[in-house]
Amino acid sequence: MDWSHATPGRPRLGGRIDRGFDHFGGLNSAAAAELCSLIQTADVSQTWMRDGARTLTDWVSARMKVRHETAHQLVSVAIRLEHLPVLSDQLATGVFSLDQVDAISKMATPETEEGLIEETLCLSNAALDRASRRANPPEQDHRSVRDRRSAHLQWNLDQSELRLRANLPSAEGEIVQKAMEAAADQMPVNPETGLFDPYPQRLADGLVELAATTGDTSSPPQITIHADLEALTTQHAGVTELEHGGLIPNEIAQRLSCDCVVETVVTNGSVVVGVGRNSRTIPGWLRRLIVHRDGGRCQHPGCRATKWTQVHHIQHWADGGATDLDNLILLCGFHHRFLHEHGWHITGDPNQQVTFRRPDWSPFPGPREKLDPRLQQLLRSI
Repeated sequence: MDWSHATPGRPRLGGRIDRGFDHFGGLNSAAAAELCSLIQTADVSQTWMRDGARTLTDWVSARMKVRHETAHQLVSVAIRLEHLPVLSDQLATGVFSLDQVDAISKMATPETEEGLIEETLCLSNAALDRASRRANPPEQDHRSVRDRRSAHLQWNLDQSELRLRANLPSAEGEIVQKAMEAAADQMPVNPETGLFDPYPQRLADGLVELAATTGDTSSPPQITIHADLEALTTQHAGVTELEHGGLIPNEIAQRLSCDCVVETVVTNGSVVVGVGRNSRTIPGWLRRLIVHRDGGRCQHPGCRATKWTQVHHIQHWADGGATDLDNLILLCGFHHRFLHEHGWHITGDPNQQVTFRRPDWSPFPGPREKLDPRLQQLLRSI
């Protein structure tokens, strides 16, 4: 099909593009479901061993001519879907994409999959990944992670350049990152060009600034951890997150909560915290709650921006919108301008689920329709 003549000024063709993405997106999901079924069969029959592959993933990678990461995702999803018939059907009918099913299947059980599908139907991939990460904290020996900490300094032959490389546990890494970013943000423009240097160069300058500054004239970097109440009172219950989503074990959270460079935000259940003040100014502690809730990234569907994000009032402050957590959402500068200047809308509760809507109030992206039964039959007959 030729889609090249579709332009924003031609609504009929614009609708054709929407239908095309819905159609082929659903078709892609259905194809992934059939591949998962084939992988399940190959796993049971051990077909892959006859071809000399070391693992099922290696065999799928070779047979499909795809990257190992793609094959690993397909195999992992296929194995989990063996016991999740309802979720398998949602993939086969094109309701969910492979990436969505990948995240949901990590949380679902045969007893919970139907309810979980209802809860996650309109969540973004970023929100699904975060929920999956929180539901499955990595089973990792954090003592061994600390034992692997290291820093390497290597000069080139003429001593004109030093290369740095370090491995740090997550909490210590967050402290270093915050300090470097804070220093980089204070770097002035380059006097020769009148422009700011690229951010990686300013990070390097920030690191040098930290090393050259004594601790007498600057406050230590502050990081924020968000801990369930149980995480600070028990060893095994509750979850503790760093500001941008990384999980840390409870014992480290309990240690950091006593540290003067760490601000701890404790939540008990789903308590909503807001300021309810008559000012549009957003205090630092509230912004940190918004960043934590939204995973540190722009909430517009498909956007991955995590830098230079802004807090947006869903109901505009001038129209009576409160500066409260349930009226604020994190957006990148581009999408913040987009909402204000192009007539888009946001509906829903940002603490649970929001929907971005076009100027005509249609949802973006819209719910995916089930595939035509004839297309499903065609796929199964291949």
